[in-house]
Amino acid sequence: MAWVGYKWGMYKIFKRDPVLASALPETRLWSQTNLWSMLDLYGTVILKPSAGSRGSGIIQVTQKAKEHFEIHWLSQKRLVTGKKAAYAMLQKLTHPSYLIQQRIPLAEISERPMDIRVIVQRRNKNAPWTVTGCVAKVAGKGYIVTNVTRSQGSVLPVRQAIAKSTAKQVPTEKVIKHLMDCSLLATKRLSVYSPQCTVLGYDMGVDHRGKVWIIEVNGKPILSHFLKLKDKSMYRKIISYGYNPQFTKKVK
Repeated sequence: MAWVGYKWGMYKIFKRDPVLASALPETRLWSQTNLWSMLDLYGTVILKPSAGSRGSGIIQVTQKAKEHFEIHWLSQKRLVTGKKAAYAMLQKLTHPSYLIQQRIPLAEISERPMDIRVIVQRRNKNAPWTVTGCVAKVAGKGYIVTNVTRSQGSVLPVRQAIAKSTAKQVPTEKVIKHLMDCSLLATKRLSVYSPQCTVLGYDMGVDHRGKVWIIEVNGKPILSHFLKLKDKSMYRKIISYGYNPQFTKKVK
């Protein structure tokens, strides 16, 4: 049996909690049977490596008609006819530890999808968890991933991003509260399995209706997104908790 990365394990942990389960896009292990089944259910799915990060290896597959599929990775798109041809192409782009995930209709700014990076920390293993930072990541034009470097995207303060997005009809403070509540609850569930953990980074989705989704969790989140904001106070706060990621920079 192929090794399956940490994202599948986290998904199974969250799935046991009824509140968190409602915030999870349906996810299955990579197989030809699961691919066609998920496409029949949702029309569009996301393929992602279970151990990947920073938007690496993400592929979007859309069933345009019964035997016609659009395969989108990075800024490239290709139309493929026939299930056999589509699966053969996807086999070349994936590996056995991939996951198949329901595509969330993410809120958009100028037709570019966005998600929210949320950092949750505690000063030591006995201290309470708190949200120390959140920032909106907006995909570059023509890209499906919001990773700023990989998709030539941009960052915005969360309140500003929501107000400019297709989810603007939902009260901004309500959305932010749901983002924080969901990430804190998820962190409490994960910390049972990793009691020494003091920091987690979440990629949270907000759809067009303002519903909050858990997309990914990372135990070693990068902080470069926060340095791209004009206000560096969240970056300073995160660093003040003692987190020392591979990428750090002193700011005034």
